[in-house]
Amino acid sequence: MKKTFLDYKNYIIAFFVITLPLMFISSYQLDYSLIAPGLINNIDSFIIIEGGYDFNDTFNTTSVIVVDKVTILQYLLGNYDKNVSVNAFPKYYEHIDLGDLNTMDYLMKDNSLSTSIVVGIENSNYDIDYVSYLTVFLTYDYLTPNSLEIGDKIIEVNGSEDLETTLSNVGCDETAIFKVIRDDEIITLNATKNSHDNNTCSFGLYLRYYTEIINKDSRVTLDIIDTNTGGPSGGLMQAMYVYYRLTDVNLENNLTIAGTGTIDIDGNVGSIGGVQQKIITAALNHVDIFFVPHLSDKETDNYIQALKVYNTLDTEMVLVGVSTFDEAIEYLNNYDSGDLNE
Repeated sequence: MKKTFLDYKNYIIAFFVITLPLMFISSYQLDYSLIAPGLINNIDSFIIIEGGYDFNDTFNTTSVIVVDKVTILQYLLGNYDKNVSVNAFPKYYEHIDLGDLNTMDYLMKDNSLSTSIVVGIENSNYDIDYVSYLTVFLTYDYLTPNSLEIGDKIIEVNGSEDLETTLSNVGCDETAIFKVIRDDEIITLNATKNSHDNNTCSFGLYLRYYTEIINKDSRVTLDIIDTNTGGPSGGLMQAMYVYYRLTDVNLENNLTIAGTGTIDIDGNVGSIGGVQQKIITAALNHVDIFFVPHLSDKETDNYIQALKVYNTLDTEMVLVGVSTFDEAIEYLNNYDSGDLNE
């Protein structure tokens, strides 16, 4: 036995010298996230509209692959691949439960779907009734314990329905009374606006408006099929798809149309993350027209960032910057077959 060990000693040592470091860098996690190109998703696979107008163009949302708490190996490979972004966690990650980010993403996706349906239907001259609640999308660790939770819909603050003004008028270290809807019940909670070391104060809440559809025109029959993607970035494209399915506009160019951008209830387009990887995803999937938010001429603008990546790609795809739903619709309505210039 001893002789056998001595015969293979060098192999055993080499095995552990190679394997143990590889196991370590493959399992030890860092406070970094990774974003890589993903997929385009045909909207008619998850928004089903019966009896609408048909066309041979396709409308697609664009998703990316996101990995939080990357391993050392993923960090090294991500930094080597020019199509991948690796970034340190934002400072606010110190004050949240990372698991809550998934909950927030799906809450944002649900809101994106309902809001885009409202925008698409309203602009098609059909009737739809809805209500928008200021809703808790994320909580921070300095929020008053046993108070508000993710998904709570705020209906009053200190007895007022003027929510944003009342919240801003609450002083540092003051306690406010919240009336919220939770699990279809109205409850009252208290939360304190806490002071921070940087001379600011906050409740520990990330709030956004969440839209719920109450009733819609009986002539519009639609169904939503759940998907594994999260986040709000499909809003613009979803609204456009609903609009064209309900509007008699000639779309017979056999184009693959994709894009990214949030949408609010007034049809304004909002910025998104991972735009560089979404441009690459679109090019890899042979998209013809790609819509992206263009809200300013700053270096941080989605369109400006997307254009830098776009100019490095070998693609015939056309990049279209928009700030509203109306601008995107106008572009497609004025599209002249064979001429894809903006």
